[in-house]
Amino acid sequence: MARPREREGRDVVTDALALVRPGLTGFGGSHDPRWDLAAFRTACHAMVRAAPRTTLGPCEGPHATAEYYRARVDHEGRPLWLLLNAMQPVLAFAEWSDRLDYRFVDAPALAAAFFGPHELAGAAELETRLTPQDWQSRLDGPELAQANHWRPERVGDYVFCWWD
Repeated sequence: MARPREREGRDVVTDALALVRPGLTGFGGSHDPRWDLAAFRTACHAMVRAAPRTTLGPCEGPHATAEYYRARVDHEGRPLWLLLNAMQPVLAFAEWSDRLDYRFVDAPALAAAFFGPHELAGAAELETRLTPQDWQSRLDGPELAQANHWRPERVGDYVFCWWD
């Protein structure tokens, strides 16, 4: 079941910046062994069965330039992407489009119906703007080099990057 990140009295920006941590981009890390494409598809199918008026489209797994799983979901007539980081399973939802410039949204009914080990990130956290100082103070090695090159503008651009 999706569980919101523990806030412990912090604000959205503090919670958002906690997501800018080593190991999420796939540079220098390895996939979470609890998830693979088959497990992701199974969790998506179970979510659809548990969430009324929801249909599931294609599910795809991490590949060379995007270290996350994603599934097309239609919930109550609203087309969305379900995103799950493959390195450290952070779950999020975004409005559907053919492009990868996600607009992150909250989908509480779907989040509550998604089972398996993960951490739920909210739209406000993922839409939080980043500055170079935000990632330079938290990353090192290949991830820092990639962030300096690609310059993610939002926390969600870091967590669900498609850098090559």
